[in-house]
Amino acid sequence: MTQTEISKDIAIGLMFTATALLCGNACAEVEDTSATVSSAPPPAYLEAASKPLHLAKRQLRPSEVVDSYRERIEEMEAQYGAYGAGIDEQLVGLATALQRNGAHEEAISEFRRAMLINRVNEGLYSLNQVPMIENMIESQIALNQWEDANDNQQYLYWLHARNYGENDPRMLPVIDSLSRWHLQAYKEEKGGTLFEHLISATDLYSLAVDIITNNFGANDLRLVEALRGLKATNYYLATYKGEPQEPVVVNANFGGGPDMDAARRTKLDHYKLNSFSSGKQAIARIVDVYQKNPQSPPAASAKAKVELGDWYMMFNKWHSARETYGEAYQALWDNGATNQEIDAIFGRPAALPALPMLEEDRQGLADAYVTVSYDVTAFGKVRNIEILHAEPADDVGMRSRVRNALKRAKFRPRFENGEPVETTGIVQRFVFD
Repeated sequence: MTQTEISKDIAIGLMFTATALLCGNACAEVEDTSATVSSAPPPAYLEAASKPLHLAKRQLRPSEVVDSYRERIEEMEAQYGAYGAGIDEQLVGLATALQRNGAHEEAISEFRRAMLINRVNEGLYSLNQVPMIENMIESQIALNQWEDANDNQQYLYWLHARNYGENDPRMLPVIDSLSRWHLQAYKEEKGGTLFEHLISATDLYSLAVDIITNNFGANDLRLVEALRGLKATNYYLATYKGEPQEPVVVNANFGGGPDMDAARRTKLDHYKLNSFSSGKQAIARIVDVYQKNPQSPPAASAKAKVELGDWYMMFNKWHSARETYGEAYQALWDNGATNQEIDAIFGRPAALPALPMLEEDRQGLADAYVTVSYDVTAFGKVRNIEILHAEPADDVGMRSRVRNALKRAKFRPRFENGEPVETTGIVQRFVFD
């Protein structure tokens, strides 16, 4: 045997040994038949042994991540200047790391800096700013800076409208996002003048309806979500009771000067006055869209007609509600709805709108609750309210809240054979977080 052959055998032996070490016990359990077949290990072993080991990278601590971004940004600034291309991406990484660490003020500052550099390099209307603005809003919400977050939401809308045009179908996701923002701000009583949030949301949903109708047709199913948005805003407008605190003007569209308050009040009164009819029209159009679109889900138009009946009921128009419920009940049968589907809608009284935290199956899940018994008449009115149990037992205010809520509540009554009937002895639980 030559020196070369000896070296080759030694190398193969070392590779086989490395493979055995890599495989561990699993390889040890394989029957050793290679000696009878060949003096070299199988090719698969050789391939495994020849591949380099990839060690897991050490995870940087949050502070190290921030420091790493800062060092990289300083290097790029020294090489390309303060507004060098690509620095904005590093700043976004830095701001995101700060945001994850809870340093929201500093994160907002770095997101703003990234936006400035992006505008210098890509133009004032660059859509690459969008993730920076969205992240900035997230930090502003965390800091309860609702007015600043509202301004950035409006800027997002303006930026997209500047790129696409206000009536472009690509605006629909932006309109939906901003509409939801305004409704959230209203419901959580955040920001300045709350009714302006309602009016803005109403106008945006109306714009969405127009865009969908003009671009996709009057019976497009995408209309349903926008129309339900109009239904929600008009309900809130109808039930608006005033500001929880002295209003602060945040929308320049409401004008200024000494007659500003009168102008704003006039506009609000106009929206409130039309809230019932506007909401009714929105729901009626949902029914119409479902009826005329062949791709509608089964019995969708009948279920939408139930919504119309609920709308009448919420505004104390019992006779119109009764007639509409009857039509919906019959339409459900005609459209092949199952007994379970019909029972889910008409098999028990339903609070209108749904009462928050009114549940039956949360026994033992809350520290504060009131269990109550009551009846619902065929006209959707609550009668015979009786407090069965309360925890804590001495919280008189909590009991009063439940009683008052039920006295004011309106219900879709239970139906039997297409007719509304009284339901007695309903036992439910109000849970207080």
